[in-house]
Amino acid sequence: MKVRRGDLSGPVLAILVTLILLAIGAVIIAYFTLFAGTAPTPVLVVKDQPIAYKSGNNDAIVDVVVANIGTANVTLKSGTGKTTLYILAPFTDSATLTTAKAIAPGTSTTLQFTFEDAWASFAPYRSASARLVLVDTAGNTVAQFEVSIRIIGGGG
Repeated sequence: MKVRRGDLSGPVLAILVTLILLAIGAVIIAYFTLFAGTAPTPVLVVKDQPIAYKSGNNDAIVDVVVANIGTANVTLKSGTGKTTLYILAPFTDSATLTTAKAIAPGTSTTLQFTFEDAWASFAPYRSASARLVLVDTAGNTVAQFEVSIRIIGGGG
């Protein structure tokens, strides 16, 4: 075999092709991680311990502070079948969010649940276990939390 001047040998050509493929892969990875970024997403957390207290004649109000630590706005839906607080123990009951709440990234808001004519169920206890289901205006379940509610004025 005769090698002419200016020809590339097989191993040199293989190394060049490999380097070019690695460079193309690095550019694709950089695009998706650095330039395209992540999709904006709301991430909700419960801050502090929810509290229950008596309101009016015999209503029980439960206040839950929720913060959005994500990167997108979210509006929680109110009404039947929407954002709901389910009391699981020591008694069972449920209430829905009374008014829709918009939560911007980096902010928090208080969600208020009214259990009508239910203070008699809350009064004998100091705490209750509950499940909080957060649903947005599109009907998507954004988050679910198990919470322990402190009952102010309860326990005898």
